[in-house]
Amino acid sequence: MITRTEQQRSPKGWNPSNLHGVPPVIGVYVLRDQNQNILFIGSVGSRRLRDRLMGHLKINDVPGVRYFEWYQADGPRRAREQARQWIARYQPPFVHRRRRAAETAAVLS
Repeated sequence: MITRTEQQRSPKGWNPSNLHGVPPVIGVYVLRDQNQNILFIGSVGSRRLRDRLMGHLKINDVPGVRYFEWYQADGPRRAREQARQWIARYQPPFVHRRRRAAETAAVLS
């Protein structure tokens, strides 16, 4: 079961002070641009959702993020399944680029 914990109507701004309010949960997160277009969908299989979001913010690996939302999952498997389904459905631009970069790095090593 996936539980929505952030409402799309009132998304939180992409800044450190708003990220501190993110609970330590297992789940799926969505990064959006200023027009609410989905840029990235990810999942966290441990209770480190806040840390993962802070990591994205610090290294700015998904340019143009203005808002985020998260959904709590019953467990790591459910979070990964839901993220895969949403990625297939919405095809966010930065998921594929990150995968290709990881695959290229693996081939080069």
